[in-house]
Amino acid sequence: MTSVAIVEDNETIRGMLMELINNTPGYRCVCACSTSTEALYVLPRHRPDVALMDIHLPDESGIACTAQLTQKMPGLQVIMVTVYKNLDLIFQALKAGASGYILKRSRPEEIVEAIAEVRAGGAPMTSEIARMVVRSFQGPFSEPNSVKLTGRESEILMFLAEGLSNKEIADKANISTATVRVHLSHIFEKLHVRSRTEAAAKYLCAK
Repeated sequence: MTSVAIVEDNETIRGMLMELINNTPGYRCVCACSTSTEALYVLPRHRPDVALMDIHLPDESGIACTAQLTQKMPGLQVIMVTVYKNLDLIFQALKAGASGYILKRSRPEEIVEAIAEVRAGGAPMTSEIARMVVRSFQGPFSEPNSVKLTGRESEILMFLAEGLSNKEIADKANISTATVRVHLSHIFEKLHVRSRTEAAAKYLCAK
């Protein structure tokens, strides 16, 4: 059972996310907070596996809240769920310790898939967010001599750098999303990175 916390000041959205999590087999919403102050008090008591975090909270930003929570709870995986597509905010959130960044208008199944992906060691991002991140890097890719990716891993890394989601990669490669996650795990290990963003950066910037 994956335990999930929700930090969202909009009551309607908070309720929808709670309902989505509790109605999905294998997931349970253990707490829901409307402010950063409340989250910093409540989440350490419930010890959730994953937190869905809004960026704009009434007292302190979700980014600052994420930085404090991940210090208190190193095992917590935070996914930013927001309307903002600002590149600076994306990097601030990732630097603060967020493991993923998706948009509020994502489909319910995409939100659940993001939670599953982050639990599997990935760093989920809405496709258009991933593309924004990728475009912020420049430079051709030349695989370092010390890195030996298989043909399939190189293909998946290329799709990743294009900003495709796990499902889109699976469709293009004609494999399951579970197999994509396995390949990504191997790619992360070989490239010595922890996230999709870092892997894409290495793909685009390696000399």
